[in-house]
Amino acid sequence: MLYVIQVLAAIQIGLAIGVLLGPRHPVRLGSSILAIVLALATIVTGAWLYLAIGTAIFVLTMGMRHSQHIVGG
Repeated sequence: MLYVIQVLAAIQIGLAIGVLLGPRHPVRLGSSILAIVLALATIVTGAWLYLAIGTAIFVLTMGMRHSQHIVGG
């Protein structure tokens, strides 16, 4: 079970890095960094709670709309 949690954390890190490389939005930037940190904590400790919190924050902020007046947004 530990390996499954670690693989899910690695997937979350990949998604968060993808968001970091996309169009800039301050809240998404912060949530992506937080998701990466919590996923790394999950990989190191094997605790699923960090992964659950990071995923919840990440998913909630991904639902935010882009502002239309931002170039590239």
